[in-house]
Amino acid sequence: MGQTEELRMMSRPNRMVYTPITRGHKPTPSQESNTLSTMSEVSCTTTLSMESEVTEGCMDFTEEEGERNGSEETVDTVGVVGAGNGELEKRMKSHNSDYGSYYNSPTGTVVPQDISTDGDTLHNSPLLPTSEEEDNASDSANKSDNPLDTVKLEMPPVTQEQEARYQPDKIPGEPLKTLLSALFLGTGFLATTASLAFTHERVPDIQPLPDIVLDNIKHQSWGLDVSEYLLMISTITAMSVVMLHSHRLVILRRIWLLLGILYYYRALTMFVTVLPKADETYTCMPRKNDTTALDYTKRVLTIISGGGLSINGKHIYCGDYIFSGHTMTLTMGYLVIKQYSPRRFILLHWASFLTSLCGVIFLLLSRGHYTIDVLLAYYVTSRIWWIYHTLAHNQQLKYRGEHNFLDNMCWWHVFRFFETKIQGPLPRRYSLPLPKVVQRIFCHNITRLRCQNSVSREIFQT
Repeated sequence: MGQTEELRMMSRPNRMVYTPITRGHKPTPSQESNTLSTMSEVSCTTTLSMESEVTEGCMDFTEEEGERNGSEETVDTVGVVGAGNGELEKRMKSHNSDYGSYYNSPTGTVVPQDISTDGDTLHNSPLLPTSEEEDNASDSANKSDNPLDTVKLEMPPVTQEQEARYQPDKIPGEPLKTLLSALFLGTGFLATTASLAFTHERVPDIQPLPDIVLDNIKHQSWGLDVSEYLLMISTITAMSVVMLHSHRLVILRRIWLLLGILYYYRALTMFVTVLPKADETYTCMPRKNDTTALDYTKRVLTIISGGGLSINGKHIYCGDYIFSGHTMTLTMGYLVIKQYSPRRFILLHWASFLTSLCGVIFLLLSRGHYTIDVLLAYYVTSRIWWIYHTLAHNQQLKYRGEHNFLDNMCWWHVFRFFETKIQGPLPRRYSLPLPKVVQRIFCHNITRLRCQNSVSREIFQT
């Protein structure tokens, strides 16, 4: 019994010892000003970042819905700041924590303090730690006696190829490669015209070859003009889609490279096998037995000045049958529009398909080509387009090895040179083809008009 009474006496609190009750203190005006200044600085910085990102991206339009733009990230930043301020406000309003107790009171069981010794200290202690105390605390936290806490790692330098892998969204334009592809296209077209100039002298003067399609349809002389009008519409539409794409230089060098290859193929095929005229009523220039180099040069210049079309009266030479250049251009126009226009533009895709199909039909109605010319042109153009883009979209096919039999193609090395820095498919992003100075002025004017409209709406609502 004696021990029990002693334990009860020891467990009773001493009435002469004062235990502080931690309640929520009202912050001083200086503390409120510091908190408000911090919040204003964060919000101002966030607002400025939003304006800068909007200015940079107002000329860039993307179709992908999964991608997040700069404004969404800025909104998230404001949300995080707001959440942090809410927690701070909860701490200020809490009955169990305040500035003094948060920094000065211990966690867990509160140790009793004597009034005589700690009364003045509690009243005179600062609510917030000073900057020197924070620096000392951080220095003490960073310093450690464990030698394994600080480790120095030497990283090897990053090459350009590795940097491109780490930044897949950064696609270089490389205008020099685009210029080289344009020169390649020019030489291919020149080779085709030269082949036609030589082939004209070898066209056999016989009846047209049997053709299952041409023999069962009625000849329409106006069909060739309509086909060429549709060809120009398809070409202009395809060029508009390419110029509105953000990576227009990459697309242009792809198209020009493929067209150059097709023109070289066509120059070879129509020179080795010369077919008679499919349309007996088509007027060709008379042949010469003693043709000189000057005559061939004049023929080449005449064909180039007319762009290879008959609608302007410059295509007066015969023999360019295998394979059809009209069908090649119509097919290429549709493939460009289908590949690089927005996916939701289904009406444009169908319109382009019908335009190319009608162009081929009218070409056959006018007997501008044999049916075999049209079939070969479609097959060669579509296959070389799909093979090229399959290679461009797969990184493993850009390297030689037993896994890649497509490296045996004659133009594979040129493809690899053009597509070295392109990682995968091109994103469907679109922008106006304007200089950066003009884009900045345009974005600045749009931003100013938006601000004026918002201000006017607020004034009208008030």
